[in-house]
Amino acid sequence: MGFKGKVENFYKMLTHPKVVKFSCKGATFVWISSVVLAILIGQLDPAGPSHDPAGFNILINYISDLGNLDLTPMPIIIDFGMMQTSILMIPVSFYLREVLSGDKSKKLRIMLANLTLLCMLVAMCGLFLTGVISEDVGEKLDSIIGPPFPNYFWHDIVADFAFIFFMISGILVASQFIIFPDILEIQIGIKHTLTVRILLMINTWILTPIFFGFFYTVPYLWYTDAFWTFLPLWKWAPFWEWLLMFSLSAWILLVSNLLLIKSLNRELASSK
Repeated sequence: MGFKGKVENFYKMLTHPKVVKFSCKGATFVWISSVVLAILIGQLDPAGPSHDPAGFNILINYISDLGNLDLTPMPIIIDFGMMQTSILMIPVSFYLREVLSGDKSKKLRIMLANLTLLCMLVAMCGLFLTGVISEDVGEKLDSIIGPPFPNYFWHDIVADFAFIFFMISGILVASQFIIFPDILEIQIGIKHTLTVRILLMINTWILTPIFFGFFYTVPYLWYTDAFWTFLPLWKWAPFWEWLLMFSLSAWILLVSNLLLIKSLNRELASSK
């Protein structure tokens, strides 16, 4: 068997319904459990340094603070969760491409499906590297070799790749569900397609970009002294990041666990 044949066999194994179904459920379990467990263990963190109070608070602590030994006693939990989730999402992403491309008769459809896959793979590379280059590791890299760009540090770069490309992927998926109605109706077999489309549109087209915009602009906005007295600015940037993470997780979990699982179950049932 030549190299091409080995690649084809590996792709068939990667997108096999049983492998993809395990990956869907595994990624969901690992991600949710790692975030919840990391937050709970973060409550054991003592006060400090700087303005950080005792325990972990999503209003003033960033997600990546769960990977900082100064702010949690076990940063490995969220770091492992990011790396493992990104690996498990690889078969899901390739299978999603197959569902989106359908019978491969339309060039636009194939192009959008491939673009979605590319964005998902870039996002997962960003997520994996966010776990590898945690806040602690990033600080060491910045001090040893310096940041790649002035005031733009290693950890921030890989985290931005994850956020930006997961957001683009969600917009692409929701758009394809609208442009090609048969994806939900025939490829997946959803009855209440309008509800699914509306929920995904609200989340990916509206909420996620709003959270993304606030998270990346709030630290640089100018407010009145009264606003600063009532709501200190630094308390809100992490909160917007958490909302952004929740909205991104929502569309990914909805697509992988409610839509793709339905398609996978149909495919497995038909193969018996």
